[in-house]
Amino acid sequence: MTRLKFDKSLKETHVLNAWLWQEHRTAPQWLRVRLGQLPTNEMAKAYMVILRWADAIFLENGVVHIVEAKLNAEPGAFGQLDLYADLFKATPAFKEYWNWPIQKILLSARLDLNIADQAGKKNVQYVVFTHEEVNDVRKSIGQQVI
Repeated sequence: MTRLKFDKSLKETHVLNAWLWQEHRTAPQWLRVRLGQLPTNEMAKAYMVILRWADAIFLENGVVHIVEAKLNAEPGAFGQLDLYADLFKATPAFKEYWNWPIQKILLSARLDLNIADQAGKKNVQYVVFTHEEVNDVRKSIGQQVI
């Protein structure tokens, strides 16, 4: 099977940042969010390397949205999102939001119909934000296209 190749200059962070700017600009946002709880202060340094990172978390309409961004969506992203949702509820920095509903979002730069089908079955919002859309956003805010 041949995988669609992207220009090497397009990165997941470009897709994520452009999509957040276009769709959720006014929502409170955290990027590269470390999730999980440190067992003790003494073990903090050791645990910092094994805690998991969500690409983004934002709050909107009383819902916590946890985002995993991929250039090419992969089935493993569903497991990542499940883990992030569980870890979110154990992350002290987000304690005030632990009781809020969580919406898991898989953001991709390319449509994959199999992933779209699985997302529906797994209660994950699957969003495609293409390379062209990334560049449209970048142009609109005066950034160089990629």
